[in-house]
Amino acid sequence: MYKPIGITPLELIENYKKENNIKCKMSFAGRLDPMAHGEMILLEGEECKSQNLYCGKDKVYEFKILYGVKTDTLDILGLLEESIIPKQNNIGNFIGKFLQPYPIFSSIYVKKKPLWWWAKNGIINEIEIPKKEIEIYELEKMSETYINNLDLLNEIIGKLSLLSLDNREKFRFVEIKKEWEILLSLCENKNKIFNIETYICKVSSGTYIRSLCERMGGIAYDIKRVKIIL
Repeated sequence: MYKPIGITPLELIENYKKENNIKCKMSFAGRLDPMAHGEMILLEGEECKSQNLYCGKDKVYEFKILYGVKTDTLDILGLLEESIIPKQNNIGNFIGKFLQPYPIFSSIYVKKKPLWWWAKNGIINEIEIPKKEIEIYELEKMSETYINNLDLLNEIIGKLSLLSLDNREKFRFVEIKKEWEILLSLCENKNKIFNIETYICKVSSGTYIRSLCERMGGIAYDIKRVKIIL
């Protein structure tokens, strides 16, 4: 089933159950971030017992990287940070097996709390960020575009505004929107051109595309899961 930008997987299930008058238990296999979109597997009734089987499948993503900025979530739904990682041009360096640290805004549990809880409360330094071995089988650049600051601002606000009203406070919508507006309307950024590249990749289960974008020197501007390999 297709998950649009702006809702969580749980909201997708709630909407589906309401639209189809389903009363039995449902779950999903393979999480997608609020700003990500694409294919998800929804399980119903007894199928929920097979959740782990479906979660372990390889996946194909098409994603866009925005260079020249950095956020605490590694995508556009994050507060801006000053340190910027230089753009990495050799994509061959990102193919293979790696120990990938979980993004600090993710749902993996550490000491009975999700990682995002530690980050949101400003105490992420009190714990060790867990890592997971992942594999990037294929990574191919599809296109490259350039966009000025005002058009970029309009696109980002448009994407952020797709966030469901119920989740705006939870995901810091007001603060994040304000920071993007300030950054992209500053005098020094007027008429500034930003670089966006589009890639397609095949990866193992548990790979965070946001983290891959960070390693490549940018943030995730768009993430679309195009295929779950069953």
